[in-house]
Amino acid sequence: LGYGFCHVPATPGCHALACVTWRPRGTWWERLSRRLVGGGPQLRAPETAAAGAADRFRLRTEAAGTVHLQLGVLLRHFGRYGVES
Repeated sequence: LGYGFCHVPATPGCHALACVTWRPRGTWWERLSRRLVGGGPQLRAPETAAAGAADRFRLRTEAAGTVHLQLGVLLRHFGRYGVES
């Protein structure tokens, strides 16, 4: 139903996260179709959503809700990759 982005904590343990989501607004015809049939417009290249605000400023979007996550983070061999915990 939408796209969202949140950072995964780099500390071990249980974490509660809230990920705010959004979706492309689309034309009035696409919005009507989404309401009646489902679906809706999608990004051609979803990786641009994580690229940064400078690449997203041209998108016309609307809020799509919030996803609440419960994450259990385990750290192992992070030192090999330059991550300090």
